[in-house]
Amino acid sequence: MIFPRSTYILTGIALVLSSAAFAQDSVRLKEAKLNIEHNATDGDTGFQGFVDSEGWEQLVVKGPGGEVASFRGRGALRQLGLTELFFESVEPENADTPIEEMLSKLPEGEYTFEGTVMENGEKGGRTIAKAWLSHVIPEGPKLTAPAQDAEVPAGELTVSWSPVTKSIKGEDVKIISYQLTIEKDEEPHQHMIGKLGLSMYLPATVTQIQIPRGFLEPATPYKWEVLAIEESGNQTLSSSAFRTK
Repeated sequence: MIFPRSTYILTGIALVLSSAAFAQDSVRLKEAKLNIEHNATDGDTGFQGFVDSEGWEQLVVKGPGGEVASFRGRGALRQLGLTELFFESVEPENADTPIEEMLSKLPEGEYTFEGTVMENGEKGGRTIAKAWLSHVIPEGPKLTAPAQDAEVPAGELTVSWSPVTKSIKGEDVKIISYQLTIEKDEEPHQHMIGKLGLSMYLPATVTQIQIPRGFLEPATPYKWEVLAIEESGNQTLSSSAFRTK
């Protein structure tokens, strides 16, 4: 993984809401997502979740196997309330923890995000939303250009990859988007979240794009990755590196 996923919007599984499922005093979370991220290059797999709301004090996540996570503000942040939350599990290598074993930790099915509303000291009842976790994992895109560790001009650069049509089990999948990330291969400033670079979501029909002149710096190493995002929100990334002249 390149950028901390909290630095950009996640494309996750669709939020499933049913008005009959909520009490009258409940406030719906604006977003609730749970998905799988698989790294085809490094060979590891983990879970990601994301929520967004006007404000909450605590949240509990429950699924087919029971409670899987809980989050709570403390002190001043409890009184103020929290809004967005991104969380990510440890991503063990598939050689140590096979994918099927990893998937057994969070069964496929419906998950509920539920908690208490808090907006700047004002409590507002309950907040709730539901999300569906699928176990369909797309294959990783094959990165075609630039080649691994290639030296490229610092001007315009075209990056490309092959389209993804199958899951890691060989099943047909529907890709809804690709996410391209390019960043400088260096440690960021200690107070900066993320590294210098770009990240963009592209239509599923796009498998190459020209990077604008002025973005790449001369004599600089870069890392880049492409994520294939399947319609349930599960995503698989492939990564590579190049250096400018």
